[in-house]
Amino acid sequence: MKVFKFGGGVLKISSDFFQLFNILNEYKDDNLIIVVSALNKVTNKFENLLNAYFSENKFNEELFNIIKSFHFNLAEELFPADYLTEINQKLSDIFREIIHIFSEPLSNNYHFEYDRIVSYGEILSSALIFEFLKSKGLNCQNKDIRKIIITDSVHKEAEINWDKTTNIINQEFSDDTLQLYVTQGFIASDIKGYTTTLGREGSDFTASVLAYAVNSEEVIFWKETDGIYNADPAKTDDFVLLPKLSYKESLEQTFYGAKILHPKTIKPLQNKKIPIFVKSFYEADKRGTQITDISKFSKDYYPGTPIFIIKDNQILISVSTLDFSFISEGNLGNIFTLLSEYRIKVNLMQSSAISFSLCVTNNKYKIPFFIETLKKQFKVLYNNNLQLVTIRHYTTEAINKSIKDREILLSQLSRRTARYVLK
Repeated sequence: MKVFKFGGGVLKISSDFFQLFNILNEYKDDNLIIVVSALNKVTNKFENLLNAYFSENKFNEELFNIIKSFHFNLAEELFPADYLTEINQKLSDIFREIIHIFSEPLSNNYHFEYDRIVSYGEILSSALIFEFLKSKGLNCQNKDIRKIIITDSVHKEAEINWDKTTNIINQEFSDDTLQLYVTQGFIASDIKGYTTTLGREGSDFTASVLAYAVNSEEVIFWKETDGIYNADPAKTDDFVLLPKLSYKESLEQTFYGAKILHPKTIKPLQNKKIPIFVKSFYEADKRGTQITDISKFSKDYYPGTPIFIIKDNQILISVSTLDFSFISEGNLGNIFTLLSEYRIKVNLMQSSAISFSLCVTNNKYKIPFFIETLKKQFKVLYNNNLQLVTIRHYTTEAINKSIKDREILLSQLSRRTARYVLK
């Protein structure tokens, strides 16, 4: 069994569906599980629909019709006329479910409603992909991952119940005579059956969970790029492909914010030494990048080039006591309790005698409330519109290239990693 993951970034228009079929046809002798995301930024569109409801207290029919038209138009391009009536009926049934949810007032629990509404992006994409592959003659089955991956009830960032999930996966994906399973990424459900999600871009993690449970031969993430680079091609023209990475190095890079894979993806695969490949969806014959178990004595253990990781939209928050006494363990405990309460991930932190600084992503739904709560106990200063630059395996030249002529608000240097919070 092999596990493939296809994201919405490569499934945007009808021709992409035919490229998906071509790739799967190359693996026609393998049993496959394919994990799919919502198509072409549909997740963002469902977020807009939900946010419009919470801000306007009403269902925004215009936004809904944009989502609806996109899927029906795509179906018209993909299916012959004699098949289209059946497909349109199935899409209509899904959209009626969404309308039914909005027909009664939503709860005040934004995160709960987020998971319930936004998850339909994956439901719609998997329905279209399954029907398309079936129409092309592939022997496949569509699995509802919400009945398979079981989580806790922490909405938007649910944690998996590994024992229950592994048992269900082994039951649901046990038919060795079946060529292909289609299922959704990103979404799951709690023990009560309420929909949960695994965190933004969580479809990668879904593929990892499935691969771990079925002892997959390998996992391939089909991306827009040729593989993993030492810098984000969207931010610079100066980048090189990394043909091979160790599990450890890829974990380090995702921890610092590299857009390789969802941060939780790698560990389950490392535990079972399952090889990971990141390959080009559009040029499937290219080798891409392999993430695998590499001995620390191998020349490939560390990349031969500096790795540049950039996080935008950062805010640096500096906390000190109201009487300018030392920042004690008790003070730090209070700060971290609030970070946990507001579910804020710290990207970088630094302590001095009388202050504690932390750099976090400036989430407009969390950070203002976090700062106001901090101010009840501490003096709080902050700078926003910042950038966090991390350089793995840095050189003097690499550092100079990144920080030249820029104002540095905070810096940290370790043996292999340099980090800078910059204006």
